[in-house]
Amino acid sequence: MLRILVLLLASAAGTLAAASPWPMEKGEGQLCFSIEGKTGDGSEAYATLYTEVGVGRGHVVGLDFGQAEDDLDKAVLFARVPFGARGGNSVQAWEMGVGMVGGELALRPGISLGQGFQIGASPGWVALESRAVVFEKGAGIFQTDLTVGAETARGNKWMVQLQMGAPSDHDPYVKLAPSFAFRQGKGRHLLLGATAGLVNIDTVKITFGLWQEF
Repeated sequence: MLRILVLLLASAAGTLAAASPWPMEKGEGQLCFSIEGKTGDGSEAYATLYTEVGVGRGHVVGLDFGQAEDDLDKAVLFARVPFGARGGNSVQAWEMGVGMVGGELALRPGISLGQGFQIGASPGWVALESRAVVFEKGAGIFQTDLTVGAETARGNKWMVQLQMGAPSDHDPYVKLAPSFAFRQGKGRHLLLGATAGLVNIDTVKITFGLWQEF
C-alpha cells in the first residue's frame, strides 16, 4: 500500500507543481512537464518542468522550473526530509528550497502531510502541503494546497486540488484544480486538467502534462 501511495503522490506532486510528503527509495524519481493557458485564446501560457529523485533514507532532492510567456518565473532547487513515525499510511515531511522566483533570490521552506486510504479496491490519498516563498527584503507569499486523489482499476488517476495563496503585496486567492491522468504505459501518464479561480481570481486555464516515473 505504501509503495503504491509513493508512486501516486510522486505523480501528483510533479503534475500539480506541489511537494508531497511520501518518501522515495534511492534511485526512484519522476520527471514531469506541463503547460497551461487560458481557455479560448491560450494566452498567459505557463510551462513547468519538475523533477525529483530519492537519494536514500527517504530523502528527496529535486528541481522546480516555471517559465512564463516572456521570462523565467522560478528555478528552485529543493530537498525534502521525512519526519515522525515511519510505516503505515500517514507520512510527514519538511522541505527547504532555494533559488530564483520572479527574478529575485528566495528561500522556500515547507511542510507536507499525507494520509492514504482505500476506495473499494483502489488506493487513494489526501495531502496537505504548505510552503512560503521568502524574499531578501522580507516580502513573499504563503501557499497551501489540499489534494485528494485516487487510482482507477485501469491505472488512470483523478485528482482535485484546492490551491490557496496569500501574497504580501496582493489580495489572497483560492483556486480549484481538477485533473485526470491517463495511463500511457509503464510509469507514464498523460494529464488533462483545469484551474479555475474561486476567490479574487476569475480566469479559467486548461493544463496538459506528461510525466515519467523511473
